[in-house]
Amino acid sequence: MANVGIVILVGMLVTCVHGNQSALLGNLFANYISDVRPICGANVPIEVKVGLAIRQVIELDEPNQIVTVNAWIRLKWFDCQMTWNATEYGGISQLILPYEKLWTPDITLFDNAGEKLVGLKDNRNVVSSDGSVIYNFPTIIQSLCKVDVTYFPFDTQTCALKFSSWAYHGLQLNVTNKASAGDMSSFKVNSEWHLVSVPVERHVEYYGCCPEPYPDVTFYVILKRKSIYYVVNLLFPCILISAVGILGFLLPPDAGEKVSLEITVLLSLSVFMLVVSDTLPPTSETFPFIGIYFCLSLMLVTISTILTVFVLNVHFKGQHGIAVPRWVRSLVLGMLAQLLCVRKETPVHPIKTPIRDDSDLHVQDYMGDFKKGKHHDTEMNDLLPLNKVMKEQLAVLKEINRRHAEKDEAAALEDEWKKVAVVMDRLCLVLFFTLSVLCTLGILLQCIVASG
Repeated sequence: MANVGIVILVGMLVTCVHGNQSALLGNLFANYISDVRPICGANVPIEVKVGLAIRQVIELDEPNQIVTVNAWIRLKWFDCQMTWNATEYGGISQLILPYEKLWTPDITLFDNAGEKLVGLKDNRNVVSSDGSVIYNFPTIIQSLCKVDVTYFPFDTQTCALKFSSWAYHGLQLNVTNKASAGDMSSFKVNSEWHLVSVPVERHVEYYGCCPEPYPDVTFYVILKRKSIYYVVNLLFPCILISAVGILGFLLPPDAGEKVSLEITVLLSLSVFMLVVSDTLPPTSETFPFIGIYFCLSLMLVTISTILTVFVLNVHFKGQHGIAVPRWVRSLVLGMLAQLLCVRKETPVHPIKTPIRDDSDLHVQDYMGDFKKGKHHDTEMNDLLPLNKVMKEQLAVLKEINRRHAEKDEAAALEDEWKKVAVVMDRLCLVLFFTLSVLCTLGILLQCIVASG
């Protein structure tokens, strides 16, 4: 019997609550029209408080300059037609009603890059007995976001999400911010972006079409890029490839690969430049420092290729029999060689002593010794053929000696031009290394410091 009594009591309570709720709804919506703004007094605007909770940053499409955010939008306003005395209706102080049952302010996202706010009409309002209405709903926001890639990949982007009424002006609907900042407590970590803060500001604008004010609430989603991915996959390889370009000045000219190495480095940097350009918006307003760094690296490698060709030309210039100018010998082989610590090598070609032109005197002296003998007339006739052979052999030796001297002179000339090329290679190496280090430290450190 006790159980039956409990069941009957619960049934009576449910019937009572249902009856109170039906009576409440009947009284509230007897003359309520959800299509028009509730008028609660002359010249009294409805104050709508707007709040935003960032759930996740889905994507920041930099080429198209569109940010996609998963967010919770929170609206709160006062509806004077939705007030009642809770004690008269069995203590019912709150109702949860469908979107279509109540008038809802037309809060619109300005600079919307997608469809209308997803989920706007799919959720329910929470109405309290004092007339306050709370409407919270999750949505996907796609908004225009001007991207500044000056300090890419150490950049910080600020995307403005502007909310306001599209149809009502400020004298009919006053839009204010619900809190001093957006809610970040439920934010899910993004792999590329770090959510720094979501400050909010309220603005009042006047347009040329209408004298009434138009207030809006703007949330600034501040995102800082996580740069480690780009440092490892873009900057670090670029620095290494630029460093490989230095090896071109250390490679011996006789190896025949100096120009090929420089051209390979040049092509590699061009590929990296294309990769970076695909990730950046096509704008001429700002140009990233990393792009400037790649351009300088390309320019340095191009100049190094030109200098390498010039050094090769100098290296093989001695083969054309051109003498080293005096000022080149003094400046390059003297001052620059000593300044760049290029070791001065001793000549490896021996100096030949040419045969004297009066070599016939040796034969004449030899013949004079025979004239002092008794049988000199007979012997002189016998030595005449020998004298002729000796003269021919001496002429051949003179020609061989002359050719050796010319060959040694040409070899010495080639060695001198090669020494000039070595000094110039060392000079280009020092200049290229210095400029590469200055460009890398100057531009990348400026990016890191300026981006905070």
